[in-house]
Amino acid sequence: MIDIESLIAQSAAKINERHGGRDVLHGERAPTAYWDAIIENGLHLAWASEEAGGFGAELSEVAGAIWNMTPAPVPFVETLIANKLLELGGLELAEGTASVAMGAADGALIIPFANAVDDVVLFADGQIMQYKSKDLEFHSIDSLSPDTDGVADFSKANPINNMQTNISRFSIEAIILTLRCVQMAAVMDGALSLSIDHVSAREQFGRPLSKFQAIQHQLAEAASQVAAANMAASQACAALSQDIESAWHEAVIAKVQISDSVESATSAFQQVHGAIGYTMEYDLHHYTRRLWAWRDALGNEHLWVKKLGDDLASKDKDQLWQGVTTGVWQS
Repeated sequence: MIDIESLIAQSAAKINERHGGRDVLHGERAPTAYWDAIIENGLHLAWASEEAGGFGAELSEVAGAIWNMTPAPVPFVETLIANKLLELGGLELAEGTASVAMGAADGALIIPFANAVDDVVLFADGQIMQYKSKDLEFHSIDSLSPDTDGVADFSKANPINNMQTNISRFSIEAIILTLRCVQMAAVMDGALSLSIDHVSAREQFGRPLSKFQAIQHQLAEAASQVAAANMAASQACAALSQDIESAWHEAVIAKVQISDSVESATSAFQQVHGAIGYTMEYDLHHYTRRLWAWRDALGNEHLWVKKLGDDLASKDKDQLWQGVTTGVWQS
């Protein structure tokens, strides 16, 4: 589940309150003061075990911290995932900011927060490899995300650390998809609150926009999608907390559900805001653009529906029935 009241989550909320705000949201990526506060509180190590040098926090607590920071322009989730991968590979945790990638080590891959992180952790064919970002060649790409993704060329760089593991691609995908789903659910929830505040304060024909039935219908539809996203993210977190190796199905289902909810929810958010919702000066695009970008990250819902269908079709009837009735899937 997602625990937004834990000590770790509350620490994240205080950092966001002190170092976040509109100026940061509209400002530079990975603002120094914000990230320094994360480091000072050790939150970038929260998900790693105590043996590895982290807090050993439960995923529900980490998810709560993510929830309370989103959509701050810092690579918090990326660093959490990178450190989890380094721990799984028996490697030392990253000291600063980090990002992640999956794919072949001899090609070019899309990196979140390109050029704004110290390290990049790559998973390829069971290997976990750590690179210094200064050793990678980055190329900018068109991206909807305000955090700006970029393409890194790994073919000419050597990792500073690497370890061959028996970790499956399914496990890594489950980790990345689950934490991204938490972010997406949090952003949808934040955009809904922003929309409710707007229609409550804005008046037309002498009464608040919230009193118009058409507006109420739009927000009711958006709220139902937000509730579905919250539940999907919570279910994915619960599955990942129990067993990384068997959490893939729940993570994919959550990604499909939340990605599918993005279109109708963001459409409602934009419509109730009217023209102001499309301006760069207003906050809404920092929510909607991230949702649109994350929807396509690692593939949209259509790709993951096909992957899920292919996996289910490969199972015999006993495996399929056990998975449907118990939620426990055998590879």
